[in-house]
Amino acid sequence: MTASTLPNSKRIAFFAHERGDARVVKRIAALGDQGWTVIGFTFHRVREKKDVPPTWENIHLGTTYNRRYLQRLWAFVGCVGVLWKQRARLADCSSVYVVNTDNALLALLGRCFAGSRAPLILELADIQPAMVGQGTLSKVFRAIERFVLKRTALLVTTSPGFVREYFHPVQNHRGDIYLLENKVYPGLHLPEAEGKQDPVENGRPWVVGCFGAFRCSRSLEVMREIATKLEGRVRFVLRGYPAGTIADEFHGLIDGCTGIAFLGPYECPGDLAKIYGAIDFNWAFDESDPNGNSAWLLPNRIYEGGCFGIPALASAATETGRWIASREAGWTFAEPLASSLTDFFETVSPQDWSKVRQHCAARPRTDFTGEGDYAELTAEILRKAASV
Repeated sequence: MTASTLPNSKRIAFFAHERGDARVVKRIAALGDQGWTVIGFTFHRVREKKDVPPTWENIHLGTTYNRRYLQRLWAFVGCVGVLWKQRARLADCSSVYVVNTDNALLALLGRCFAGSRAPLILELADIQPAMVGQGTLSKVFRAIERFVLKRTALLVTTSPGFVREYFHPVQNHRGDIYLLENKVYPGLHLPEAEGKQDPVENGRPWVVGCFGAFRCSRSLEVMREIATKLEGRVRFVLRGYPAGTIADEFHGLIDGCTGIAFLGPYECPGDLAKIYGAIDFNWAFDESDPNGNSAWLLPNRIYEGGCFGIPALASAATETGRWIASREAGWTFAEPLASSLTDFFETVSPQDWSKVRQHCAARPRTDFTGEGDYAELTAEILRKAASV
């Protein structure tokens, strides 16, 4: 291979399930800021939110729809021709970054079409319930994932809980792993929180914010129970969009409860100072998969809230709860959650809150922003590419 045909050392192909996914947008922006030329190979998912065209060079792989699994499979198969047509573009990339195992299969096929040896960087940030089941289908899924992991130069994941509870003991993965937590990006120049009030002044209720994708019906049920019992003393503010299996029932879970307000989507990081400046507590519960993914993950909202010194609330028996407790960044709760939280809101004083709030606000923002992590990740990817 001559020098003129060598792949560009900082050109990276990025495969993803949804071009508008917040994590995908953040990853591509961060890689671009680190000097990478990113070529996206992405699907478009139709959702109940504004579609923002990609700001990077993008190869459209197809359009998919939420919960229409056969249609998504057909779109998956249908994009093979696109990969063949774009094989020269893939051959020009020194690395391939992939979000999720199914897209990794496409990336491996595309790499084969291109005759490329570019290292595969695989990001797995959620462990779906099907991956830890004991049935035949779960075993097949795990076998496919192991097939991909064996061909992966670097596994990127977002929580040490995933490594400790799944990748090491279940998949027996012993390859290189990089921990890329769900920190805010870009975040170094965020303004201070806007409009912060003293807690419960002049009869104002405690305000609890929950921002992001809503996948946990139990969280909404617990909120509704607390808001009903403590009417006028606790208010829940939701920003983001419903996703997954609860999308159809989302409004039914909250409609008619005056203590819960759904205010629609928000822009990250542009709206963070405003929305976190209007709350007292950051809701970080996730009970959608309590014995698996929910117990192991570290959600982006703890980093968003951390940037503005907002105390977090979470289940004690989770990775999120341990993260909060180790940093004294809020309160954690045991089951039954509704009862524990009701007791808490009935007894917590403004002085208690202020003490924890001051402790949270004293932590440097660099604990919650990802610029340094992306610089380290870039160095890791370049090392992998250089070793091929």
